[in-house]
Amino acid sequence: MNQSGPPVTEYRSMVLVDVEGSTKLPDPAQMEVRKALYEILDEAFGKAGVSERHQVREDRGDGVMILVDSTVPKIHLAGTFLGQLVSSLEEHNRSNALSDWLRLRIALHVGEVHRDRHGYGGDALNSAFRLLDAEELKSRFKEIQRAQCVVIASDRLFHDLIRHHPDETGAAQYREITVERIGKPAWIRVPGFTRPPESPAAEKKASGPGGAKTAGMTANTLFAGPVTAHRDFVINND
Repeated sequence: MNQSGPPVTEYRSMVLVDVEGSTKLPDPAQMEVRKALYEILDEAFGKAGVSERHQVREDRGDGVMILVDSTVPKIHLAGTFLGQLVSSLEEHNRSNALSDWLRLRIALHVGEVHRDRHGYGGDALNSAFRLLDAEELKSRFKEIQRAQCVVIASDRLFHDLIRHHPDETGAAQYREITVERIGKPAWIRVPGFTRPPESPAAEKKASGPGGAKTAGMTANTLFAGPVTAHRDFVINND
């Protein structure tokens, strides 16, 4: 057996991306989705000024793991890159029916990763994948069918960076959740919507005695002039 030296420790920003529902597609359709995913990522990183030489990518079939060099400011990822990604994703989906939209889950984290001859590993990377696969994230994303993507940021990244740069990162749009698999809080955002939906438990708590929902609207919907509220609907009277 070949012997190798000890793992090399590197500080990296982590961007993990997964395509919702891709495993239900036949192989030709899955390959088209992969092609579109990489085109969108390449365009977003390019417009954000993050070159390929500052990235390590590992394909995940219906997703991709991207480790970004520590020389790249994290604000580029939590701000500029995400904004460009949403724009590229919207452009791709514009020509497709809603049922054929490419919908992405995106996890952001930072920390020490360890590289050996097999690739990368370590607790920080494991935590990032648990964020990406969190049921709390998946369930909220499914509730908003018109959302293009959902972002989950680690508690560390949110408090160290995102909350300090609200104009660039959309910090006000993040909502704190608890990810049971890691036993820690995280922060989720649905670009294009003011706030992510509440968890089913929170929605139940927000219901009145008769069971009717009282939670507010989450979409960026603006009304001018008088409005009429009728149960769960708000009608612009103009």
